[in-house]
Amino acid sequence: MRDTEICRQLLELKEPWVVDRIKVDAQRRELHAYLRTGKSWFGRPAFVQPKSCWRHANVGPLKTYIHASLPEQGAESPETVPFLGPAGDDYTHGLAQKVIECLNAGLGYRQVCRLLDIDVYLAWQIRHAISEGVHGTDHGFEGALAESASPGAARQVIPPTGDPVWFNLLASDTPMDIRLLSLKLLLARSRQEFSGLTSHDAKILRVNTLRRFFIKHEKQLGHEIAQLATFRESAEGIDS
Repeated sequence: MRDTEICRQLLELKEPWVVDRIKVDAQRRELHAYLRTGKSWFGRPAFVQPKSCWRHANVGPLKTYIHASLPEQGAESPETVPFLGPAGDDYTHGLAQKVIECLNAGLGYRQVCRLLDIDVYLAWQIRHAISEGVHGTDHGFEGALAESASPGAARQVIPPTGDPVWFNLLASDTPMDIRLLSLKLLLARSRQEFSGLTSHDAKILRVNTLRRFFIKHEKQLGHEIAQLATFRESAEGIDS
């Protein structure tokens, strides 16, 4: 049986979705599944670059990432497909449902992160969506999510990968007041490399490197995180 077929069964994909290809990074313990729909041409699938990437529930010990494009209007609602995610967010509906189930079972905030092998920011992103009613309401677990979280955690939110704030930050030379030397060096190097990138995937990788640094050093970067809102406003001003 082909690896793509095994992956299709593990992800419980239903027609018309198929696994186009997979990539396993053993060192990072990551599985990247590239999904597609539609008919093939002359027996060979037409390659289409996926527009979104979402973190899904682990497949075995592997952190699983789904690369796909949301279906067009009139197709099946993405909310009913567990391996897809909200546009602009970093997680699938299936992963969000796992979080909901864990919280309903009485697990605390940090226990959920450890059990599902997700980072703190991703858990907070799902929490925010739940509080906004994206995944239903009246679940009765808001207190569990807030447990052991610092008082300012909800306010100091690190933007998701797809937020234009990251692209604006890396594509411009707008000064940022940085108090942590290692971030200052990383941002300078990232901006220099970002200007020479032409591939969208390569740019996303550079964004993820910077974002992971913010997540890892979140407690030390309150001053810098607060400034990201300014960069977001600048990006929106450019787009408008």
